[in-house]
Amino acid sequence: MVYHLPIRLFSSPRAAIDRVPVNNRRRLKPRPRHGVMEKSSGNKNMMVKTSNPPADAAVLAAAASLLTDDLIVEILSRLPVRSVHRFKCVSPWFRDLIANPAHRKKLPQTLAGFIYSTYNRVDPRLHHFHFANVSVSATAPVKVKPSLPFLPPDEYLYVIQLDTCNGLLLCLAYMDTPSMDDNARLESHYIVCNPATKRWVDLPPQPELLPDGRRIIARLAFDPAASSQFHVLQFEENDQEPYVTGVNIYSSQTGTWSHRESRLVEKISLSAGLTSVFCHGMLHLLGKLHPMSLDEDGVLVAVDMEGKVWSTVRVPSGGFSFGIIGLSQGCLHYATTSLAKKTRKKEVTEIATVWCMQDYDSKKWVLKHSVSRDKLPGPSRVDYVVVAIHPDCDTIFLGAFNADTLASYDMQYGKYCHILKLKKRTTGLELLPYVPLFSDSLAGVDGK
Repeated sequence: MVYHLPIRLFSSPRAAIDRVPVNNRRRLKPRPRHGVMEKSSGNKNMMVKTSNPPADAAVLAAAASLLTDDLIVEILSRLPVRSVHRFKCVSPWFRDLIANPAHRKKLPQTLAGFIYSTYNRVDPRLHHFHFANVSVSATAPVKVKPSLPFLPPDEYLYVIQLDTCNGLLLCLAYMDTPSMDDNARLESHYIVCNPATKRWVDLPPQPELLPDGRRIIARLAFDPAASSQFHVLQFEENDQEPYVTGVNIYSSQTGTWSHRESRLVEKISLSAGLTSVFCHGMLHLLGKLHPMSLDEDGVLVAVDMEGKVWSTVRVPSGGFSFGIIGLSQGCLHYATTSLAKKTRKKEVTEIATVWCMQDYDSKKWVLKHSVSRDKLPGPSRVDYVVVAIHPDCDTIFLGAFNADTLASYDMQYGKYCHILKLKKRTTGLELLPYVPLFSDSLAGVDGK
């Protein structure tokens, strides 16, 4: 059965026509004026009498009654998030329908902001966590408390936010256990939580603990569109040299950890302070070939959720630069920021270059956009770097940590926008993107 949307559900007849695919518009026949219909004959138009009366108001009302709120929400849930949020502009009714808290569990959400950390004044080893809201929605912004107050304070002494993935947050929790020895090592384990629903899961301890002082490179893999299950991957490194030797994988389906040796042919050191991307069933992380050089040593490492498939892809060379990866509009993106203002031959005018892997199977990068210094306002002493890529549009986020500034740049329209001032003493360039997930994704994995 085919339902025809009545024109009155849209802001205008033009808006309704715009919803029809271009290839199908030629099939639309103009509605005849009351009692007449134009008929073409050669170069002349004739007016022909018709007996079709205009559509009765009761018929239209009956057709509209078929489109219940639940049915429209079900249709919207199958659209990309960018299209859903565009529907907010159709009419106040559409805006309220999409913003209704009762419908948020089904509808896709867009980027709400970033979680980042600052150093503790008293003890630099401890961090304070903050949330930078970047939402431009007309509705009430999503309230995120990075302190995670729903976790029981009598159980956890200190919690570190490590990674985010599609609404879930990976944390490392240190337990508040009494000990007579002040130098004793604190017991810790991973937690996966959903800040939107205030539910969390305690992961079992790993078979082997990392030695003190070793880098923690743990990442979260979760795709609610494919499965309600998640994975946590903690990578191991060589004792003498920092390159990957294996990975410990936790599966929420089995509730256990498994270990896999690295199948990488080359020696690769992973970038610990950068976010990862989970897509096509693979977790992607940036790394550097070992031993390191200043040029053409960046690689993208991918590993599947069983630790059996490992692969590497070279990323475009940026020379002495800072690079990040992101998933935007369904495609892998790589952005690099030049850290050198001058080279031996000329002055560097481009501060950021964005590449896109349009065809994942080909593993080829296509240049998407370049941002020059003259496109950004402000004094030249402000050094911007690309810190994130918007998941749903052609926007990159810029951080100037010597000025504690977070800004955005629209690559399609060349528009710069200052967002906010970051807290002072920011720990680094890692901003964890947060997209709210209102469905109860942790209910089936022994969540609390």
